[in-house]
Order: sequence, then structure tokens, then C-alpha cells
Amino acid sequence: MTRRAGALAAGAGLVSLAADAATKAWALGALRGGHRITVPGGLVQLQLVTNHGAAFGLGASDELLVAVASAALIVLLVIWAWRATGGLEKTGAALAAAGGTGNLADRIFRPPSFLHGGVVDWIHLSFYGPTFNLADIFLRVGVLLAAAAWLWHHRSQSHLQPQSQSPLSNKGPSSSS
Repeated sequence: MTRRAGALAAGAGLVSLAADAATKAWALGALRGGHRITVPGGLVQLQLVTNHGAAFGLGASDELLVAVASAALIVLLVIWAWRATGGLEKTGAALAAAGGTGNLADRIFRPPSFLHGGVVDWIHLSFYGPTFNLADIFLRVGVLLAAAAWLWHHRSQSHLQPQSQSPLSNKGPSSSS
């Protein structure tokens, strides 16, 4: 893999991390006090929700465990991005790691206290229950891209490897009795 692909993946991760932080800062200002913005058509509603748990609020009562598990998953995603052999796989894993990092930063640094902060969620779709943020999008889309690229690469690799002959088709020296 070229250095250019690695730099592109790192850049995509940094840009997505910055976009997540900027949109969360905007949401904290524009949506405070219960203010909601509904996009025409009602499909998307912007509203401020603080989530102290993981996905769907799971683990909200054990914030330290959620933070430690998040950090471990981020490390695994960074290793995946580092070792990925394809540019799309590398970029997807970097986006996922950036998304996880954005949410982990909320857990660590946001009020009420260190390691007990809530993740700032602000996007709500009328057909989907939980409210989420850009980090959630980067995390899920990144994992899907990386996994699809990995599967595609390994699918095409299996076509390149020579197929072994079956033992029945192997004709060795014949013996006549």
C-alpha cells in the first residue's frame, strides 16, 4: 500500500473527526433548551440528546466500562486501518476509528465529569428510533466500507490462487497387476 493511500486515510479520519466536533459544538449552541429544527417534509429533525451509554443507550449505568470498551475498539480499528492492504479498506477503518474517537472524546471530557460525560447526539430521522451524530455515521459507514473492501479483496484473491487438483484426478504411475 502506498504512503499516499495512508495519508488519504489519515486525512479522511482527521476531517471527519473535525466535522463531528464542529457539528456537536453547533448543536450545543443552536439546539439547547429543547429547541428543535425540523427539516421541511419532517423526515429529519435536529434535536439535542445526551447519551451516557453506548448504541441505543446500552450500558448507560456503567460509563467507565463503555469508555474502556470504546477505547479498545478504537485501537482495533486503528490497527485495521494501519494493516489494511487496500485504499478503501484503509479509509473505511480510519473513518470508523475517527467516529469512535469523536464519541469517546465526549465520554471523557464532557460534563458532568471526567469519564462520565455524555455523547452529544443531534440528528433524528422520523423512521429510525435513536438520535445520533456524525461520529455514529462515520463509525458505521466506515466499518461497512472497510468490511466490503476487505471482502472484495479476498474474493478476488481467491480467484488468483491456483486450484489444487483433487486426489482422484492425480494420475500417478499406473501399476498393472
